Amino acid sequence: MAKAKIVKQLIVVTPNEVGTLNKISTALSAAGLNISHLCASALTEEARFMIVVADPAKAKRILEGMEYEVVESDALEVEFENAPGTLSPVAKRLGDADIDIKYIYGTTADGSKIIGIISTNDDKKAVALINS
Repeated sequence: MAKAKIVKQLIVVTPNEVGTLNKISTALSAAGLNISHLCASALTEEARFMIVVADPAKAKRILEGMEYEVVESDALEVEFENAPGTLSPVAKRLGDADIDIKYIYGTTADGSKIIGIISTNDDKKAVALINS
């Protein structure tokens, strides 16, 4: 089964302009901050970046200094085995407990595991269910 923990995630709202990801990643890198998880989208004139770093308070100060709107929120960092069907039991357990998944994104790096970032309506309950 998967294992989960709560992490701080920054939701950064910017104008939808070419080069914004470069500006954000360069500023965080210059401050010694590594981006461990990132999801971005732009469907209108506005772009949204969901960013997880080791020091979210420092990253928030930097990004607000760039005049971006930044909100800090909790999210789940869930580690799955990289195999068919490993997401289904987690999704079922959360659904059966009436926990709403607002969004999910994830990546795989080493081929053996997947790290997913999940936002729910009850992160504490979701972590307990996933880890039980």
